[in-house]
Amino acid sequence: MIKRALTGLTFTTLLASASPAHADCADLWDWLDKGCRRIADTWKEGNDEIWFSGYSYHLPSTYTPEKRAELNSNAWGGGYGRTVEESNGDTHTVYYAGFLDSHKNWQNNLGYAWSTYWGPRDGVQFGLGYSLFIVQRPDIADGWPVPALLPLASFRYQQATLVLTYIPTLGGGVNHGSTLFVFGRYTFDTKYGR
Repeated sequence: MIKRALTGLTFTTLLASASPAHADCADLWDWLDKGCRRIADTWKEGNDEIWFSGYSYHLPSTYTPEKRAELNSNAWGGGYGRTVEESNGDTHTVYYAGFLDSHKNWQNNLGYAWSTYWGPRDGVQFGLGYSLFIVQRPDIADGWPVPALLPLASFRYQQATLVLTYIPTLGGGVNHGSTLFVFGRYTFDTKYGR
């Protein structure tokens, strides 16, 4: 109970501190200032977006059939983000997303994502990027929030984006990772929504 309360307090504090009213990046070391400024500016200037999570594919090569039968593939949940799109099409996003993990436990994610895209903006675009975030779930670090970094691959059409990420095997062995996770994002108030 105390751990859940502390986790909720941690995520609330981090989300509130992303607000430009609370972000004073000048008080940080120079090497942190650029990243802090990017997050604060994205939160302040970004367009609202909603996230829809939906599917986890557990690779058969790293799970036993019995374990795959136990795991949850319907990773239902959602989230909220703020995204800035640069003139070259690159995006910066700050977000919170929560969903059911592979064991049907709630997973919290609070983070930053960057992606670059190829192709004409008014057509379907392919993108690659990364997400640096804090994750909290009961089977990692005894339920305490920990930092994580994952690759992103995206297909974007105007305001809608389908995103895939790969969660690698952790700790070696069988039944530990190697999962493809798919989710969607819809960005409001862009020039494509008018």
